[in-house]
Amino acid sequence: MSAPPLLFPNLGAEEGEAWRRMARHPRVRDAARSWRALFAADARLVGADEPLDGALAEPFAGGASGPALALAGARDVLVAWLATDEAAALAAREGVPLAGPPPRAVAAVHDKAFALEAARAAGLLPAELAETAFALAPGELVDADTAKCRVEGAVARWPAELRTRFVLKPRLGTSGRGRLAGRAGRLDRDALAAALARFRSRAGVVVEPWLEREADLSAQLDVRGPDDVQLLATFVQVLTPEGVPRGHRARIGADGRAESATPWDAELRLAAGAVARAAAAAGYRGPCGVDAFAFRGAGGAARFRAVVELNARFTSGTGAAGWVARALRGGLIEPGSELYLGAAPAPFDAHRVELFAAPGESALFVAR
Repeated sequence: MSAPPLLFPNLGAEEGEAWRRMARHPRVRDAARSWRALFAADARLVGADEPLDGALAEPFAGGASGPALALAGARDVLVAWLATDEAAALAAREGVPLAGPPPRAVAAVHDKAFALEAARAAGLLPAELAETAFALAPGELVDADTAKCRVEGAVARWPAELRTRFVLKPRLGTSGRGRLAGRAGRLDRDALAAALARFRSRAGVVVEPWLEREADLSAQLDVRGPDDVQLLATFVQVLTPEGVPRGHRARIGADGRAESATPWDAELRLAAGAVARAAAAAGYRGPCGVDAFAFRGAGGAARFRAVVELNARFTSGTGAAGWVARALRGGLIEPGSELYLGAAPAPFDAHRVELFAAPGESALFVAR
């Protein structure tokens, strides 16, 4: 008889041991509870400092005995939010295999530089980024003066309108944390010096222009093999000004799948599939999310960056796709429904459905 999966909720593990401090934040705990709800009711949490209690609310309770999505159905394994060396060590102590590929393979495709180069190779970058964005390795971030010269020299060759604002993003990071901004083609030397150790610990940086977003989107996928990548959903991401996810908005299509219902949805699906297949060819298996955004280009024309980064792990969007699946099975939504999963207030007039028996920060909001 198979044993239920063990769940390791290491949200934010890209940032090393700091994830344990982050785990206490109410918003992170809310995301972790939603992730837990992807799995069958007998799944057991391990390695967490605090329990993630909370039974599903009555509209969802009927299907709680099984997983919300097929990708959450594995048993006799340890499933981590992000497969890391820490997760692998915990799995070994528990006497079960770690689900998915080894942490080294996960880290290779989770690196923002991987998504950048995969998108460039597939011709998926808008012209504004194709000849500007670049990555630096940890060895290029040892001395502040050398790194400053390297970055500013490259930025000086960009078109003038793109030099106004630019950003250095850790290649391993989450929710926009740890980035460093530059202005007018220049970096603050002291701020860069203070950030170098952090950048080295997170595999280096990606340097790119800062573009004013019009909309943030994501595609959620299940990578089963090089020729088997399943699209789960596309969403409009509702973010704080700092880039922290607040919720996911979508419409239910005729096939019962959540879709972003934006002019860029078809392009997002194609691009996300291409990058996910590249990750599969590099050895990755499991859930992933591809982030994208629309922005205003030269002259105010709407432009679309179909691949910003590949999150080679579970994401808050995976959880949202799971709630959509549970809501469909429970008859709460139907094709044509507009929905928002996240923290109140909802971005449209809608009926609120609690996710857990004890009301939390996030809920499902539905308009038909």
